[in-house]
Amino acid sequence: MTRPGLRQRGVSMFIVLVMVMLSSLLVIWASRTALFSEMITGNDSDYQRAFEAAQAMVRDAEFDIMGTLSDGRTECRRGAAYVGCRDLSGGIFFPADEADFQNLSDSLRKAPLLCVRGICLANDGKFLNSQGDLEAMKKVAATYGAHTGAKATAASNPLLMTGAGQEARAWYWVEVLPYDVGAATAAGPAQRYAPDAGSPYVFRITAIAKGLKPNSLAVVQTVFVRKRMDS
Repeated sequence: MTRPGLRQRGVSMFIVLVMVMLSSLLVIWASRTALFSEMITGNDSDYQRAFEAAQAMVRDAEFDIMGTLSDGRTECRRGAAYVGCRDLSGGIFFPADEADFQNLSDSLRKAPLLCVRGICLANDGKFLNSQGDLEAMKKVAATYGAHTGAKATAASNPLLMTGAGQEARAWYWVEVLPYDVGAATAAGPAQRYAPDAGSPYVFRITAIAKGLKPNSLAVVQTVFVRKRMDS
């Protein structure tokens, strides 16, 4: 015969065990929720850093096209050996007229990827869908400040830093696209934003930045038109 006191203590112990189990489950659930939230926040922060780096690469490419330093006014280099930010070796520089473009096109068509030092002929952009093709394109890309002299520090955006022993994490390519200025005859945006007749080219910029996390990759693509300061 079981005494009433023992039965009550057995029921109480069972209730305590159930409460402890529920408390443990709540603690585990809260910990996993906090860890998941932290992972999401970290991934988002890393992507934002990569996106800002890609935007900075676009701006650096624009300075490269204009042939100016990062202040947007001072010429990159002067002398017969340079055109804007680019040296004349190999004929790889941004064209100012039809003769320049023809020489550039002849040089780039000899390159395996139609691209040298970040200046390219038109491509279909399929390299963005293939890791192998992307790795190949990185070898013919331009990195931050390589031609404009812009400098990045850890305090600004560490993804833009390049130097001895540092892996590049941001790149840009500029496709040079001929533009039919005569087609933009009607008044409106097509005429307002058309390139100058003396330099009828549109430049499609593709910039990529790789975050610190394996899956963080930001891609920014835009179109740039070189115009006179008074236009």
